[in-house]
Amino acid sequence: MGRRDAESLMSKLRQMSEDGVASFFSEVMANDSLRRTLGRAGESFFSNKQSFDRNIETVLDFVNIPSKRDLRELKARLDHMNGQLVNLSIKIDRMLAETHSKSAPTAEHPAKPRTARKPARKK
Repeated sequence: MGRRDAESLMSKLRQMSEDGVASFFSEVMANDSLRRTLGRAGESFFSNKQSFDRNIETVLDFVNIPSKRDLRELKARLDHMNGQLVNLSIKIDRMLAETHSKSAPTAEHPAKPRTARKPARKK
């Protein structure tokens, strides 16, 4: 398939409606050589993208800028720590409630009245 053919296909594709696009792709899939060419182009695109992404991560790491993956990992760790803090807070609240209920006066053990303190002697 020549360059002119590809350009003419692209210009036709731009002019077609949604139904036209569907029929265009069905014709493309019927053509073995075009289907193989598109498959190789897709494979090449994905391999180049993976290589490009690795290179970008290397550059970002070199200049000490976090990548998307670094930020996702950090967010996951922060979410985990947040969950642990919530659990710890719940446990502390339970312990405080138990301590408070044990020391709070009840009908069986009323609170002792406080007595007034005598003023300290002057020396």
